[in-house]
Amino acid sequence: MLQGLLTFLNGLRTAFVGMGITLKNMFKAPVTIQYPDEQLDVPLGFRGLPVLLSDDEGNLKCVSCQLCARACPVECIEIQDRRDTETRRKVVDVFNLDSTWCMYCGLCVEACPFDALAMSDQFELASYDMPSLVYTKEQLAEIGRRSITPVVNIRETQNFGIKTGGGDPR
Repeated sequence: MLQGLLTFLNGLRTAFVGMGITLKNMFKAPVTIQYPDEQLDVPLGFRGLPVLLSDDEGNLKCVSCQLCARACPVECIEIQDRRDTETRRKVVDVFNLDSTWCMYCGLCVEACPFDALAMSDQFELASYDMPSLVYTKEQLAEIGRRSITPVVNIRETQNFGIKTGGGDPR
């Protein structure tokens, strides 16, 4: 009988503690944003669309080593290159990223030894047109050039991410 009474009182105490938490939170201001009208400010290092970065002159940092494509677990990165006859360097001709396959894990960015890739803050990628979800080298470079954060030393200072100030990624 005593054990039953203790169990009942413990349940009653637990109910009052739960109701106290509910009442305390009921009078706080809501944290909801009105999504299409207000934009969520994502933190630096958010794993959005991977983009190509450029140097100060506007040239792509990518040297076509293809480590990003090898690191990608779903193989959504396609790279085609050629060797320049004058400089004997590899030149990227095609860099396509299929965002329908991409799982935004960031392994491609971590694998790049030249800091040529970064995870952007672009997350509004929905489209009814499937071919528009395959991003070309020019599209990825344009998004990377819109960076409002510094693109140097992103590995240590920015958690592999950049902020682009939003906007349509296409």
